[in-house]
Amino acid sequence: MINDFHGSNFFLSNFFPVEDTTSEHLYQLEKTLNPEWRRKIREAKTPAEAKNLGRQAPIAPDWDVNKLGIMRNILEWKFSKPKLREMLLSTGDQELIEGNTWHDNFWGDCSCNRCRGIIGQNHLGRLLMEIRRKL
Repeated sequence: MINDFHGSNFFLSNFFPVEDTTSEHLYQLEKTLNPEWRRKIREAKTPAEAKNLGRQAPIAPDWDVNKLGIMRNILEWKFSKPKLREMLLSTGDQELIEGNTWHDNFWGDCSCNRCRGIIGQNHLGRLLMEIRRKL
């Protein structure tokens, strides 16, 4: 099992740079239809800044219905890059869990004291494993 997307597994993180952006930047700018907010998010210096801006931006009305499909498309793009594809495939059949301590039980599985006993939905890990199976 891989339950930490840092160190040698950082490539699994949405904060990992791909070409001139990150998956986090792409995901956050898809949240809004507002051109000014999209520009701000695209130009964010770091993925953390992009994430913060995405939390402030006006959200597209159909966002909740579409966010998993949007993330799937972004991850398919990311892992279409030959080096990243090979890195993902090198994880074999290990379960991929975005372990975290920032209370994200939708995309990952938080292990902090406050979230103890909550089983995270781990949608990021599930999408990564789905893409790996398809590859």
